[in-house]
Amino acid sequence: MVRPADDYFEQTARLIAEQLQRSRSSERAKAAKFSREQVEQSRKIAHDVQALELERLAPLGQIPQAEYKARMAALEEDADDGTRYDSPYPGRSGM
Repeated sequence: MVRPADDYFEQTARLIAEQLQRSRSSERAKAAKFSREQVEQSRKIAHDVQALELERLAPLGQIPQAEYKARMAALEEDADDGTRYDSPYPGRSGM
């Protein structure tokens, strides 16, 4: 025979376990979202750095014009594949 107190404690323990599971699941989802945002931010920064370096080298003649155009096109294509953004640099659009 199950005593009412035992049944209460079992239900309470089950509810606590379910709440912990939901809480952990929510925390994992938040961590995954944060991680994706950090990766996207890193990509954006890398694109800006690459574009600025290309823009610095091209006028100095340190890379051929064709290479400059090809590398800029590759950066823009990569941006079109889901990493388009607004540049934090004044006067520059996203790459």
